[in-house]
Amino acid sequence: MASELQPEITERFARLIEKGELAHAYLLVGSVSMGTFALATEVALRLFCKFSDDNGNPDRTCAECQRILSGNHPDVVVARPEGRQIKVDQVRYLKAEFTKTGVEGSQKIFIIDGAETLTGSAANSLLKFIEEPGAGTYIFLLTANKSAVLPTVKSRCQIIEMRPLAKEVINAQLKEVGVPAYLGPLVAGLGLSVDQGAALMEDDWLAQSVNQVIDWFKEVATANPLSFVDVQTNLVKQASNREKQLVILDLVMTVWRDALMIKNQVTDPEQLHFRQWQEAISQAVLRLPAKSVLVASELTLEGRRLLDQNISFQNVMEQLTLRILFVVTGDFSEERRN
Repeated sequence: MASELQPEITERFARLIEKGELAHAYLLVGSVSMGTFALATEVALRLFCKFSDDNGNPDRTCAECQRILSGNHPDVVVARPEGRQIKVDQVRYLKAEFTKTGVEGSQKIFIIDGAETLTGSAANSLLKFIEEPGAGTYIFLLTANKSAVLPTVKSRCQIIEMRPLAKEVINAQLKEVGVPAYLGPLVAGLGLSVDQGAALMEDDWLAQSVNQVIDWFKEVATANPLSFVDVQTNLVKQASNREKQLVILDLVMTVWRDALMIKNQVTDPEQLHFRQWQEAISQAVLRLPAKSVLVASELTLEGRRLLDQNISFQNVMEQLTLRILFVVTGDFSEERRN
């Protein structure tokens, strides 16, 4: 529930709804785990519930609430990326829906999850509707990456930054869905929602992936050429779909981020994500210059961008492995040519 994840922001929206001052377009910034989608859903519940209490809290059990919560309300339109982007057909559907009035009333809500995945042309085609959506129409654009959203879109929205969740809240949520304590900091650090974390626990996938990334890291950090073989024999097989590929790339980025912090004498476990493997990471980079660890860490940041350019996951990881091997062996000249 949004009230549990973002109580202050939820209360702010409750007051706006009560006063009739809800703006026509909002950009909610934060990861799914911070409650962006939950907040947009909460607003929809408050607007449509016919049995809310004296404080405007929806009952969540009436027909209106249940249809919203199940994704079947005709006047609550949700769009999410299919693959890497919100596709052209989805944008056409949104534009068509923007021109219609509410099916069952005078209000309509649009929730565009992953607003940063709208292509430039798609986002520009929606600008008119975002700027002037019509009476009773409210638009919520959700993003974990505000900088990737077009400035022309941001300028037409009120921007709400989600607040980081309290560690106690995150830990309780993860424990409830069966994520073990030692993996909790990683799930939270990757910005995964509780549901995503739970899904990745199936067949022990996340634990296996973490161990494989650690094995690869120790080999590449110590200039072991077997790290290149590991990509095909382990990591590629583990990354069976795009979602899992992104998680593994994020794990790679995160382990090198922790390595950089450890190299710079940051040893407080609370500031690390790979806490269980702190000693192994420290030993792997023990003999490396801080500059090498920094450059290797920076190289891992390119993984998602390369994947978005239709470069295969295997090629991304093999290229990254070779570049890091050049760095840790001191051959920065080769790295500069890449």
